[in-house]
Amino acid sequence: MELLKDKMFNGISFEILNDGYLKSNNYYSIIIKATNHNDKKKKVQLEARYISVEEGLLDTYGSIDMLGEGRFLQPNSFVKVAMDFNNLTRLHDQDRMELVINEGAIASLLLVRENGQWYIKEKKEMFVLNNDLKKKIEHFEAIEEQFGITLQNISVKVEDENTLKLFCEVLALNGELPEEDFTINVAIYDINNDIIYTDNESKYAEEFKGFEVLTFDYIKLDITVDEISKIRIYPTR
Repeated sequence: MELLKDKMFNGISFEILNDGYLKSNNYYSIIIKATNHNDKKKKVQLEARYISVEEGLLDTYGSIDMLGEGRFLQPNSFVKVAMDFNNLTRLHDQDRMELVINEGAIASLLLVRENGQWYIKEKKEMFVLNNDLKKKIEHFEAIEEQFGITLQNISVKVEDENTLKLFCEVLALNGELPEEDFTINVAIYDINNDIIYTDNESKYAEEFKGFEVLTFDYIKLDITVDEISKIRIYPTR
């Protein structure tokens, strides 16, 4: 497993420095250092839940100091903030922590404490998921030619573990406008090759000017995005 302090996410690193009743006797604090290693400012937002071997699941008391609502870090700078917990009294080995960076847009982590150090047990990095999903997109040029169009620059953006957006350029083939109406369809399949989501958008030939960007927004799934086996996009009448 990789130490949390040795891993960077979008040029930002995190290190847990200290813990204890540092600010008040009413709640226990864990101090985390966020460092921006980029040459430009970056926004950082953190959410955390603690899973103690003694106290069970604990949410932070309020937001995480100045990072709960998000904060821009200047280039090559850092900030130390506190995660406060009501019912936490001490840290133990095998305690775990769920850490969500920028609402999951950068990464979602499961950390585990061993020998006083915090290790990354599981991680989902959204830009990696975007790239993986893009490889699972299929379209069919032979079918597109029958409709006088071509689909290009098909891309996907993961919003969270169950939600994504899909984008696609629709172009007239060889510059000749199609004479009939058409519909662009999306089908998403799970690992069993079952269709678990469909959507479509119709285009009228008289309104289509030869180029348009389609957005299939807020695709909410009953499975996590890493369970998608393929995404098909194709035209029909």
